[in-house]
Amino acid sequence: MPTKALCIDFSNNEIPPEYFRRMKKVFKKISFISSLDPKLVISLEDADAIFSKMSTKISREMLDVATNLKYIGVLSTGFSAIDAKYARSKHVPVCNLGGYSTEAVAEFSFATLFEAARELERAKLQARRQDYSFQGFMGFELKGKTLGVVGAGKIGSRIAEIGLALGMNVIYFSRKKKGEIEKRGAKKKILEFVLSNSDVVSINLALDKETEGIIDAKRINLLKKNCILFNLAPPKLIDQTAIIRKANKGDILFVFDHPDGLDPTLAKKFLTTKNCIIYPPVAFRTKEANTARWETFISNIENFSKRKPTNVVN
Repeated sequence: MPTKALCIDFSNNEIPPEYFRRMKKVFKKISFISSLDPKLVISLEDADAIFSKMSTKISREMLDVATNLKYIGVLSTGFSAIDAKYARSKHVPVCNLGGYSTEAVAEFSFATLFEAARELERAKLQARRQDYSFQGFMGFELKGKTLGVVGAGKIGSRIAEIGLALGMNVIYFSRKKKGEIEKRGAKKKILEFVLSNSDVVSINLALDKETEGIIDAKRINLLKKNCILFNLAPPKLIDQTAIIRKANKGDILFVFDHPDGLDPTLAKKFLTTKNCIIYPPVAFRTKEANTARWETFISNIENFSKRKPTNVVN
């Protein structure tokens, strides 16, 4: 049974009390430390489990120091900051929160899409000025448009389902065929076909060495004129310089929600980029998803203690 858990980059009161009580039933000792603390290396030496945030780096060197390590739990769906492959070579499972925010992110995707299609922000601002004219507004309907889903995991598949329910034509790119959404009418295509034939493109890939920069300049130039490209996944999936250049030309509308995942200087460039809508990373922020987040996180720990790890990504 594990003895010591090390929570990296968590604040002491961040874990809700009811879930912290469940953690204490598994571990005799739970410590909190910053990834910038010089004492981190010493703390790693006798840790049986590490708990980290999405951006907390768990490197090969850290794994070599943590000779007692038996488990890594990340408080997010993304786990690209962890050397999961090296952890696997040491027989250490890495467990994420797969699926906890599927509904939240999928619904937020369409919230952003409806806002863009109907210029809702501009309409609200105009009404607040007591200008109730409709001249100058001409949105478009989603029914009959082609939705391209790049990455048909849990979130991507849910986005495809909603698109199909709205009467959109759905094509998708994925490593594996997705029978459930194909039964409803979605069609699997190669990436280049999806990008060049879609009116709306949703990027839903996990970030790893294979997918980093997958939407490069060449593929960005395949996008249809007036295409809406929205990315609620890690920014590094897309060539940022190329997407700024494309959006500034007015050819596409680019929507994303993780400016915090960019270099600050680059993030500022998007603020002055034409045809670009930026949101803070709030797609996953619903009451339901927050409950599921902590429940999944703690359940992963409890299941590991029973030698039945869940949501293993390596």
